[in-house]
Amino acid sequence: MLLAWLGEQGQRRLTQAHVLVVGCGALGGVIIEWLARAGVGELTVVDRDVVQESNLHRQTLFTARDAHERVPKAEAAARRVREIAPGVRVHACVEHAAAENCAQIARGVGVIADGLDNIETRLMLNDYAVREGIPYIYAAAVAMQGRCMAVLPDSACLRCVFPVLPQPGVLETCDTAGVAGPVVGIVGSFAALQVMRVLAGRNDLLDRGLFSADLDHNRFQSMRVAREAHCDCCVAKNFSYLLPRADRTAHLCGRGAVQVVPAAETSGVLSLSTLAQRLAAHGTFELHGDRLHGELSAALNTDGEAIQLTVFADGRAIVGRCTDRDQARSIYDRFVGS
Repeated sequence: MLLAWLGEQGQRRLTQAHVLVVGCGALGGVIIEWLARAGVGELTVVDRDVVQESNLHRQTLFTARDAHERVPKAEAAARRVREIAPGVRVHACVEHAAAENCAQIARGVGVIADGLDNIETRLMLNDYAVREGIPYIYAAAVAMQGRCMAVLPDSACLRCVFPVLPQPGVLETCDTAGVAGPVVGIVGSFAALQVMRVLAGRNDLLDRGLFSADLDHNRFQSMRVAREAHCDCCVAKNFSYLLPRADRTAHLCGRGAVQVVPAAETSGVLSLSTLAQRLAAHGTFELHGDRLHGELSAALNTDGEAIQLTVFADGRAIVGRCTDRDQARSIYDRFVGS
């Protein structure tokens, strides 16, 4: 409350606020912890995944015990919030955020914060936030790069920046390019500050551009983002990512495998040779004509076996030794891309 921009009134507004954080991993964990310590009154935290040992170098809410017990990330995050700030009301949702359940998980929230690892779900949240007039704080980090952007009712939206969904394999992921923990800390902390300023009613202090951190070259900048005159979302009000979408997963009978197909918007030819280079650090993969096949040494099923991954040139993939659709979708997002 000693901060001139916050004060007693701003702190009271934080205490009365309800924030939705989608994604409880690296970025989401930083955002969740700062908001809990700041005294935000209510948090809803959403994640479909479980804690794994490979998460621990950057996902600061979790412990080795969480990884050993494969605790769902949302539940582990909620437990940690209760330890940090018992007065914060926290709700854990162990599910995949999608168009079908977005309105339910976002009920009553004042701000949506992004702790995600895939662009398709981000664009869905962007559409929902724009449609409902709810501030949405986008954040992303991979390798030594990070970005953050506030989407407000009077500003450009994320689809002004990403008008079309990138092809699978085009965007690097933390599992293919790695990520430095301090990069996550910087971007997540900046995103948490953006959320706090919105909650305190201090939009005048927000960074209204696309903030980026390039830790390879120690550069920080904010690029002005103008509302795209023909944006399908914030101008045309065409919220296509909120339409019911076909299930991209299907069990393959008798094979103990799940097929995952790319979103229709990204159909095209995938560079399997480029993907093979990215996956070389994560297992043994071989390229056979129009398909890439191998095992992911760090991704295990419930029996402790290495999960198999076969990716085709059209972006379709078969996740072997796996029968859980959510896990298969997570594997696809992590190692191939949305």
